[in-house]
Amino acid sequence: MSLAAGIAAVTALPRFVGTTWSDVAGLATAVSPVALAALAGLWWLGLWAYAWSLTGALPGLTRPRAMLLNLSGSAVSNALPAGGAVGMWLNSTMLRRWGFGMRRIADFTVTSNVVDVAGKLVVCAVALAGTALLGQLPPQVLAGAGVVSALLATVVLVAAALGSRVGTVVLVRGVLALSPVTRRTGVLRRLARWRIELLGVRRRVQQTVVAQWRRLTFGVLAYVLLQGGLFWACLHLTGAVPTLSAVVAAFVVDRLASTVPITPGGSGFAEAGATGVLLAAGASPAAALTGVLLYRAFVVLLEVPVGGGALAGWLLLRRRARVDLGVTA
Repeated sequence: MSLAAGIAAVTALPRFVGTTWSDVAGLATAVSPVALAALAGLWWLGLWAYAWSLTGALPGLTRPRAMLLNLSGSAVSNALPAGGAVGMWLNSTMLRRWGFGMRRIADFTVTSNVVDVAGKLVVCAVALAGTALLGQLPPQVLAGAGVVSALLATVVLVAAALGSRVGTVVLVRGVLALSPVTRRTGVLRRLARWRIELLGVRRRVQQTVVAQWRRLTFGVLAYVLLQGGLFWACLHLTGAVPTLSAVVAAFVVDRLASTVPITPGGSGFAEAGATGVLLAAGASPAAALTGVLLYRAFVVLLEVPVGGGALAGWLLLRRRARVDLGVTA
């Protein structure tokens, strides 16, 4: 259902922004193969940078395996309804096959997701603040700036609460208390037993962040900045060259909208939001939409076949290894 909604939303985009698919196709086909190869290289470099963050979140994980985790998880998340949960299960299964225990996998999941979300929000907030100083932001972005600020403040408050034992317990108790499901199933009565494990996860995550903060920070910041460079390059190649403030604001809107869980990768919402910001800055509808779609083709669409192929190759190698072990036995 969510996949169909995403496809429908993207299909309606040209009419929404005031252009046609033929205009978009004309601009897209004008991009040279050499330029596409350069864009692909920039996209791959971003994935390589993010692998540093994943290896920092789970010491002992190699960069090739980190890239495999990222690509395979993204392929599932971008292709399936509720793909995020399926991707998390897939990555957990792969990590178990590589010899990591469930406790380390749980710590890795918490650490990587917290660092990823916090890093993106911080970069978005700093980028909007910087562009506000450099030039006039489009009026449509002012509301988005307020949303980013509110999200960043929420992250800071949650991080402050998780920084103490009492804050951690109060936060989790409050979240559970708000859910009618937990009240009916008596989860709150078992909170005392969970608290011990919860505090253990918090302590281990803190230790990992303190020990690996350089690698975690480099990975997330480099990944977001390289994605921003890819976004600008796609707009430049399609002829949409608004102000730096508009490009940054559109990129921020895309990154925030891509977290909307209604459609895979926020498809439809992210493209519409980013294109709307560019149009408000005076960009051509066809050029703006083509540039945004070209960028999304790399960060969302391309990850499905590449990640699926990498996962299929890994499964094939595992199968051959089991066959070889059976023969030699």
